[in-house]
Amino acid sequence: MWPFRYILQYKIVRDHVNCEILHVFQIIARMVDIVTSRMFESFNRFSPSKTGQTDSITSYGKTKRFSREQRCKKAISREADIKTRESQLLEIKEKTPNLHLTRPKSFLRLACRNCTFTSHESLVNKTTERMALQNMFIRHYPYDGIIGRYFSDIYYNWKAKEFDYILANDSLLDDESVKNSVELMTREQIEDTKKEGDEEFYEKLKKLNSERAKRLLYTMKSALSDYVLRCSNWFFHKMFPLFLNSVLVHPGQISMIQEASKSGLPLIFLPLHRSHLDYLLLTYILFNHGIKPPLVAAGDNLKLPFFGQVLKGLGAFYIKRRIDPIEGRKDHIYKAILQTYIKHSLKSGHNIEFFIEGGRTRTGKPLMPKYGIFSVIVDSLLDGTIEDALLVPVSMNYDKLVDGNFTREQLGEPKKMESVWSTIKSLWMSINGDFGMVKVDFNQPCSLREMIKAFKPDVENIPIEVRTHRSTCSVSSIYGTDVVANTNKSVIENISRHVVYDASQSTSVMATDAVAFLLLTRYRNGVSIEELATALDTLRQDLDFSQKELSFQGKSVDVINYAVDMLGPSLVQKEKVESQEIIKPRIELPNSIELSYYSNILVPHFALDSVIALAINSLDRSSGFIQADHLMEAATELCNILQYEFIFCKPCQTLDNTIQCYLDDLIYRKNLFIMEDESAMQSRSRRMARQFDDDDDDENIPYISPKYQLNNDPKVLEYLEFYRVIILPLLECYAVSAQTIISLTDETILETDLIKDILDNLQMQLLNNSVLYSESVSTDTVRNALKLFVTWGILECHNEGKLRLYYFRELEDKKEIAKDMHNLINKYRPKAM
Repeated sequence: MWPFRYILQYKIVRDHVNCEILHVFQIIARMVDIVTSRMFESFNRFSPSKTGQTDSITSYGKTKRFSREQRCKKAISREADIKTRESQLLEIKEKTPNLHLTRPKSFLRLACRNCTFTSHESLVNKTTERMALQNMFIRHYPYDGIIGRYFSDIYYNWKAKEFDYILANDSLLDDESVKNSVELMTREQIEDTKKEGDEEFYEKLKKLNSERAKRLLYTMKSALSDYVLRCSNWFFHKMFPLFLNSVLVHPGQISMIQEASKSGLPLIFLPLHRSHLDYLLLTYILFNHGIKPPLVAAGDNLKLPFFGQVLKGLGAFYIKRRIDPIEGRKDHIYKAILQTYIKHSLKSGHNIEFFIEGGRTRTGKPLMPKYGIFSVIVDSLLDGTIEDALLVPVSMNYDKLVDGNFTREQLGEPKKMESVWSTIKSLWMSINGDFGMVKVDFNQPCSLREMIKAFKPDVENIPIEVRTHRSTCSVSSIYGTDVVANTNKSVIENISRHVVYDASQSTSVMATDAVAFLLLTRYRNGVSIEELATALDTLRQDLDFSQKELSFQGKSVDVINYAVDMLGPSLVQKEKVESQEIIKPRIELPNSIELSYYSNILVPHFALDSVIALAINSLDRSSGFIQADHLMEAATELCNILQYEFIFCKPCQTLDNTIQCYLDDLIYRKNLFIMEDESAMQSRSRRMARQFDDDDDDENIPYISPKYQLNNDPKVLEYLEFYRVIILPLLECYAVSAQTIISLTDETILETDLIKDILDNLQMQLLNNSVLYSESVSTDTVRNALKLFVTWGILECHNEGKLRLYYFRELEDKKEIAKDMHNLINKYRPKAM
């Protein structure tokens, strides 16, 4: 058997050798392929890049023929390029090319380049600009061990950055301004009692006033505590997720605040006020990012048992909502204590937070700024108390308002004051609710000193000792009385309005805002979800083009379903009609008032577009054309009517130029107008040239007012109707307010009674279909209308204690003037388009 065994072994060895040889040949073939491909790659890298040049060149003759062909192709291509450029040049000269404008979107809310160029270029970290949003509820703990693993939140708060808080004490009572206020108040009281010369009585009154000053300081001052901050931060981190899905901030914005906090200058946080949750959220965000929490100016209505003390520990210092006069006189002591306390806090290195609007907005739109506390901060800079301060406008927006709604107040009912029971009830309702997410936006910190120089370059050259002061008609504010110099009033007002404008522009749009806006302006009678999704896509494109940040992503259908569920059936209803899903808003009172709160987040953004649309509708278009000058006059007049509703442009800009920019956008991007000739383009070019050139050579050129022709395309008319509806509810309220006061020509009436009469008139006309929009019934809008009538010099306002009286001024023909005012407003109400 052994031969067979050797034969078998021989076959096995032979097969193995054959396999090895085959494997070697495969390796060699693969190497040849690799070397060949590398040679072709090297050749192609240095050869011309025309098609057909990657073929292998195997001979010198082929190489010459290839080179000759390439030269011919280049010559032909060169001639074709010359002809193409010439034809394109002719097209450019003969017609305007189609522009596809795209702008890179920045999530950093940068300061105004006109007012604060230096601040605009500072603190920006480009590496964080494109980072994703951060949810404050998500923490990444780097802790090891049992404590870090199982007690991570407690350990996190224990390891948080610690700050020194220098709190005010009784030494503030020795300040010169406090002593002077005590003596001034005592002298006025002596004059009232007619006991001049009685030294004993004088000392007694002075002691009583000094004791009152001490009590005021004690009740006002904050008790900011690191221990309370740490405990509250742990509590907030556990409580907020119970009713909020997320609190979103942008890391790039936080990075700017962190860099600003290293400057050693006090940070002045100026948030728009929407909810009582605002100051808690702001402290929560700053503490968790290692930024010193600010002292917060809070109304004394929040000074409740237990809750008031907790807020004090978190940095709250309480101020009166109205500085009521004592015995018909100004409260000099309270104003001096407040002024001294704020200046001491700034000098001690505290950051300050206060709501520049004063109170919470009841309509969703930003309120006009209040100047009291801000005037103290400006005065602190001008008198040398602080070197500078960094202003930080802040905006917060909610998917659903945590505080509930303000429909009762908008319908004329008095506000219910806060109490311990109402606070506990609100907390319980909040914890058991779902309010979606919150988006917090921080603007770039800007130098207060730089802004003051921008608005009044010589303000710092005014000696402090020669500044004059004046008192306004209001004795319920520290602004314009004993704190603010006449020369600085316009500066304070311009900066305050700039802050509100910047914060409003940086407010993110939530899904509920966008859906409510579309339903109230375009689809009041209901719409299919598919059509609403198409409209939302268009709105998102418009907002994205104008750099307005959206706090929602994904398909529009999903966004709509989320927003409808968040708003609830009391505001938006879903119906099935012939197997089609219909979304329908509740436009009856009081539901429409609450829904308009969310819609009004977007109304300021489109306010000037709506002004232009209403101005067009008010003009005579029988000739088929609109004169540009007439359009500008009508738009400016309408802005004047709505001056207490919107801040239409930055104080460093002019209203005419801003309106013209919006008008140009409507012409070139929305195609709402057709220009009759090139005069409009020439006029616009001349206007732009004058802004950059001081030469007066073209002063003798006659000005030709361009004409605009309305585009009758159905889509364009639909856009115009959409813009027109946006601010019509406000105009309806103003027109009815003017109509109501005609009956007041011979009487004086309390503000509360006058507002009630106007609201009743609005509801009656709503039933008669004379008023088309139920959200026109609004107490805040009525108050703004009355302010306008006072500003126009038609009404007078007089305060008697806490009561406010209105009456007509002494005019020759009161009724005719009132009717003219009504007609002026009413002419912008609907006409046939």
